[in-house]
Amino acid sequence: MKCRSLCQLVVGSFILSVGSVTSSNANAQLTIGRQIIEPVTPIIDSVPVDVGTVRDVLEAQVEQGVESTFGSLANIPTPQFTVPSPLSLTSPAGSLVLKEIKAPDGFLAVEREWLFVGSEADRTHFSHPDITIESSHYLTAIGQWIYRLKVSTSLDELSQIRNNLPESLKAQVGRNHIYLAQSKGNPDSQNNSQHVLANTTPTDKPKVCQAPVRIGMIDTSIAQNHELLKHLVIEQQSFLPQALPTTQAHGTSVAGLLADNMLAGSHLYNASVFYTRNSISQGATLLSLIDGLNYLVAKQVDAINMSLAGPENPVLSKVIQKISEQGVQILAAVGNEGPASPPMFPAAYPSTIAVTAVDSKHVIYRWANQGNYVDFAASGVSVEVAHPDGTTSRETGTSMATPLVSARYACLFRASSNPAQALATLRDQAIDAGAPGRDPVFGVGILH
Repeated sequence: MKCRSLCQLVVGSFILSVGSVTSSNANAQLTIGRQIIEPVTPIIDSVPVDVGTVRDVLEAQVEQGVESTFGSLANIPTPQFTVPSPLSLTSPAGSLVLKEIKAPDGFLAVEREWLFVGSEADRTHFSHPDITIESSHYLTAIGQWIYRLKVSTSLDELSQIRNNLPESLKAQVGRNHIYLAQSKGNPDSQNNSQHVLANTTPTDKPKVCQAPVRIGMIDTSIAQNHELLKHLVIEQQSFLPQALPTTQAHGTSVAGLLADNMLAGSHLYNASVFYTRNSISQGATLLSLIDGLNYLVAKQVDAINMSLAGPENPVLSKVIQKISEQGVQILAAVGNEGPASPPMFPAAYPSTIAVTAVDSKHVIYRWANQGNYVDFAASGVSVEVAHPDGTTSRETGTSMATPLVSARYACLFRASSNPAQALATLRDQAIDAGAPGRDPVFGVGILH
């Protein structure tokens, strides 16, 4: 007994020393298990098992012993997480529109820009010579104002910004971070011929839906006239400064994948937020994301697809929590930064459904993030997608897996009008993969 106690003490100390690898994810997962369906708590008693309950399996796994913990640590690959180099984007006339920096937290952000959510009266807290309110507007989705602040170099630090706020508001400010689209093209793939599209008709869709749905997406703009989208009613709005370059490729791909599981007459609402960073990367500021979410909630969507990932941010957390409390489900890609990446957001937030990618043989996508916040897996490796030029191409990434789960959830929600029931049915449809039960690679399982 003494040896066993001593071993547990040593192991406990060791686990604490590598908290950034395992413990933080475990703690986050245990929190998720109790919060994902909190807005619909009365339903839990009538639903035997739901996604949140399945997540609690992690507690039993932790209690099984320390041997499995050592085995997991030994198998952790070399960290793959990297942040792209910051860029400066200019208008056609040559004036600076947006300057990215690598913030102290290691993620990209807009230089010296911060966001704050609060009341209109809270603007008085920013009467400071080193703080300028660049813009402010009311967000109907959360019933609060959002302020975009520009600060001096000497004040460009979280602790300094919070010093100007009362204690009750300190958690409502964060950097204007930049979030990245989560797909990677297949260089060896070629566009498919037009006859593939000719054989695709709205009667082939949907495989699940029995009624029209309303789905929102946060992405690039989309090519609305694509053949694969013609059975949908599409509305989109841009939340980008006009001078920033943009593309239709990523958004059209995601929209096509959503459309494949949407009944004719369904509504698709797109908030265009991504600017083109380079030929393979698209970025979106947190302010654009929040404005896009505000727009989609006003459209009374059943679900919101977010094929993007980035850092934790208290402002984003607050907005997503408020949206979740209204019964609008957000689904997000877990990220393409590799198995050893830290948790990426919004996927890792408790109320968000996090989606990873597998190939046609149910093998996990090699660059997919892993962690106890992963909820479902879906096909996302070399999948056929709509291309803005009217043809199709192939894309890979957790971005490409998320739309199937978003559309499936929206269909189930529309059928039951009950978020908890929709989640429980979604879990029942998942095929277990990897380790028996829930695991940090496939989550609950794979959806087809």
